Amino acid sequence: MEEKINVFDIELNLLTAKKAMRQVMRYMGGESVSTIELIPMEVLLKGQDDAEWKQSLQSVDLLLPSEREILESAEVTDQNAIQDLENNTFVRLFFRYLVKNKKKVFLLTEDEKAGRLLKERIETYRKGIQFVGEAVISAQSGSKEAVINMINGVEPDCILSGLSYPWQEKFIAESKALLNARVWFGCSFLLNQQKKEEKASGKFKYFILKRLFRYQVGKTQKG
Repeated sequence: MEEKINVFDIELNLLTAKKAMRQVMRYMGGESVSTIELIPMEVLLKGQDDAEWKQSLQSVDLLLPSEREILESAEVTDQNAIQDLENNTFVRLFFRYLVKNKKKVFLLTEDEKAGRLLKERIETYRKGIQFVGEAVISAQSGSKEAVINMINGVEPDCILSGLSYPWQEKFIAESKALLNARVWFGCSFLLNQQKKEEKASGKFKYFILKRLFRYQVGKTQKG
């Protein structure tokens, strides 16, 4: 199985959930913050022509696809990789690791509602995560320095981020060197996952999204 796939000139890591977790454990033993992001089709579509965003993505150490359609678009046929995405195996293993090893976690979202929903979503995978702090920040708020100070004040092992495109990648690219943590995990896709599953309209929009994604990838490959 190839270690990288390319979608819209964006390179994504292609690892089994177990291999990705071994990488996480190495990151946790590091001296500086390492960044992980699970990226969905919707974000890839939004960012396909965004050069500045693609530049920010280069600061992400482990960039993983979050949906099987991304693998299929890259003609990946490895059933273990596809099954891992279908079952959200990496996400389950990651949260289990945080609980089992009593890792301190800081939650970062764009508003209080998103923070509440993300916590609820995380708890459907694993209860018992040790949250030691949380903060709200948006691209318009201008409170980045204060949030960084809040994070560093509690010295978390992991930052769980629910920031949206393109703010998440911009924030981490600009702030990575300033954060006192071991792992940043961009998991805003969990919020979209909840919308998709809870409403019929969400399922229909997801169906359209898949069609559009396949069309755009196909057009890129032909062109």
